[in-house]
Amino acid sequence: MGKREIAPTVLFFPNPVVLVTCQGLISKPNIITIAWAGVVNSRPPMIGIAVQPVRYSHGLIRQSGEFGVNIPNEELLAAIDDCGWISGRDED
Repeated sequence: MGKREIAPTVLFFPNPVVLVTCQGLISKPNIITIAWAGVVNSRPPMIGIAVQPVRYSHGLIRQSGEFGVNIPNEELLAAIDDCGWISGRDED
């Protein structure tokens, strides 16, 4: 099999899906579905996430400097989908 070149892309599958909880300094709490999460370091334990700057949660995390990472199970599929499509900026 010869070398195969693939155009640059940001699509890697499967991605871990996590629910990230966050809150700004004076705002209500929010939750967002994130598919860009992973272990950054073992000691000390560190997890990295990627949140686009246009997302409501991005501003909240920048304000507080904190977020929580929650690993959902299959029973939460509907909630995972909702948190990925509905913005906390528009709905509670």
